[in-house]
Amino acid sequence: MAIPQYLPIPKNIHALACETISRRIERLPFTRNGVEITGDLVGATLECLNAEVLRTLPLRAVTRGTGTLPGLGECLSERIGSEQGATAPVIAEILVIAGLAEPAEMLDTSTHTQIRGIRLLSPWTWHIGSGDVLPGSAPYSAGETDAWLARCPVCKTGILSQVTGKRLFGIPPTDYYLDCSHCGAKFIPEKDRFRLVSIARIADPRWRQYLNSCRNPDEWAALVREETPERPAPRIATSRYRMASKKAEIPIPPPLVHRPEKPARPVEGTPVSFSTLRDGTLVVTGTAKTLYFRPASLRFLRGTRHDLFSHAERTVQQALEIPAFAEVKPLFEQEYLRYLPLRLGPVTEELRKKNDPLYRQLLNRFGEEDFSSFAMEDEEQAHKKGLIVVYLQGKLCHVAGCHATFADLIDRSFGKITADECYRDGDETACRINSLVTAFRSTPVIWLHELSDDNAIDTAVSGLCSRFFKIPASPL
Repeated sequence: MAIPQYLPIPKNIHALACETISRRIERLPFTRNGVEITGDLVGATLECLNAEVLRTLPLRAVTRGTGTLPGLGECLSERIGSEQGATAPVIAEILVIAGLAEPAEMLDTSTHTQIRGIRLLSPWTWHIGSGDVLPGSAPYSAGETDAWLARCPVCKTGILSQVTGKRLFGIPPTDYYLDCSHCGAKFIPEKDRFRLVSIARIADPRWRQYLNSCRNPDEWAALVREETPERPAPRIATSRYRMASKKAEIPIPPPLVHRPEKPARPVEGTPVSFSTLRDGTLVVTGTAKTLYFRPASLRFLRGTRHDLFSHAERTVQQALEIPAFAEVKPLFEQEYLRYLPLRLGPVTEELRKKNDPLYRQLLNRFGEEDFSSFAMEDEEQAHKKGLIVVYLQGKLCHVAGCHATFADLIDRSFGKITADECYRDGDETACRINSLVTAFRSTPVIWLHELSDDNAIDTAVSGLCSRFFKIPASPL
């Protein structure tokens, strides 16, 4: 059996992998099922998978022919230096949900059983001649630099990744374009150069001079390092605020370019494959009994609401007194003291306009999404109770038990998001579900199974969560 050849992961692939996990699951580092998920663990796992010929490893050791193939747990233990048997299934699930890997099965010839495994997707593999290139990025000739791909020259925070199979409105078709993971800036290739064609959610006037300019990677990299700018950046005028007690609006400068429609957030959830009947009923098997879910019939009460968080009326000082803001309170009191008496919503919007990452620490994970107002349309269905699941694009996103009526939960929680709920102390689950319904309003998102017995509801919720999420859940 060939000895694995461990190649150090290129720094740009590692950075993009960590950024992808942070955006699609949770900001690194975080803890999942008692395992601390860090950037070093992600890098070590990718190196273990990339070292295999087939880029595939079982989660535990299997017998293949006359030898034994170490599992992901054994490989991580060798690389990290401590027992990682319990870490393997957790990090494998993280990589699959984030889209870096896919589930696989391997045959154990000693027991003739299929063992769970994980396969690294080809865009995330590398070889000895890869260098520091991003997954799927265009190759560059010797002497050129790709430093700007690891750090967007517009916001100097995000990572530029390649997008294929899509077209930009008003732009001639290209094989691919580069998109910033943080600010949404877009670059299209033109021979050996890249043209900046869109600046999304950036209000800094400095970038007016670079919009529609075409530069090679070295020149963009120089901007990242702030080397030899063509002309001094114009000074940004600071907005003049009034006291929040006078309920004055914070003046916000008009956008420099037309704001493109925000792309739908990648659906986060457990990949599952439920069967459907001809009438559209969702069939869930494998629990104590087969469950049949019908899509919730919804009516939308108003259009999509962008930047709902900016309408929060309470002051920054009032928000910081809440324990949920304990992490950001010292920073505000030290460096942003002038914001304390002002309204929280406009201040958060102003920080975002200035591309200050502090605004993200004020919002919950889904507080920046687009929202809508909706309610149940079927009155008979609305007055029932039972199970609610959020299932979309082959992923199970949420399971809840409803002991009141479905209307109480959907109409008054999921379908009615307020500005304050977008923040750290708000309802993150309701924000997530509302944003999914809003982004995919033409597709069933919320599914209902009617049950009248409260004990049966709790049992069904516990069974679904333990099977698909590996954790127990308390019904709503």
